[in-house]
Amino acid sequence: MGVDNSSSMHDQGTVAQFTIPSAEVKETNPPSLSTSFLWEFFLDGRTPARAMSDAAMRLLLPSLGGPGTIIELGAASNYYKDFVPLNQRYLTSDISNKCDLQLDMTRLDLDNNSVDALVSVFALEHLYSFDAVFEECKRVLKPKGRFLLVVPFLYYYHAAPDDFFRFTSSALDRLLTPLDILIRQPLGGRGLLFSEFLHEKVNMGSVRSKVARLALRCVALPFLATGLSTHDARYAFAFVYLCEKRPSA
Repeated sequence: MGVDNSSSMHDQGTVAQFTIPSAEVKETNPPSLSTSFLWEFFLDGRTPARAMSDAAMRLLLPSLGGPGTIIELGAASNYYKDFVPLNQRYLTSDISNKCDLQLDMTRLDLDNNSVDALVSVFALEHLYSFDAVFEECKRVLKPKGRFLLVVPFLYYYHAAPDDFFRFTSSALDRLLTPLDILIRQPLGGRGLLFSEFLHEKVNMGSVRSKVARLALRCVALPFLATGLSTHDARYAFAFVYLCEKRPSA
């Protein structure tokens, strides 16, 4: 896959435009999982946290849709790129050369006020200098540009290649200043969190037998059933924010 860091792909100095206006974005309902996910969980499909994160992204990515370009920072794959329409320009980026763009999140090789929308999903916890990412995002976003961010709160250690931090909403409110916060949403509550802890997967390091892992999921099912649409900031596995850069910033 080719790597292109040319700033010519961006319309520097203009105001970002989106299909969904800010007032409508603020009215977006929290994500939820359908009861069909209980069967997926029983069959060892996606973890509850992954499923709820997916629901949040499908709900909020349309708020970044428009004539401009969306850039995903710290993308491990094209996973979320497949969530947007084919006619929406969406570029993945990472410090490696395996994405559309090769970008260091802490020192973005992009011009000031040049990017319409940025996305970061479960990436900041892997950066020791995460605070630099916030400053860089504020710098490169166009006026009225938007930033969709998902970061972990009560979530297990997952090195890629390392894992440093967890984030509270109080910290995020300060780190995102002076961006306007359109969406501030905890993801999950006690029921979903407990079922996440009991969903052991081989590719996540579980050494239990298939039968033992199934038994744990059976124990978790009643708790998951209560958490399909429940969100509680005290027991959230993550927080999702959708912010907009002020025209004067």
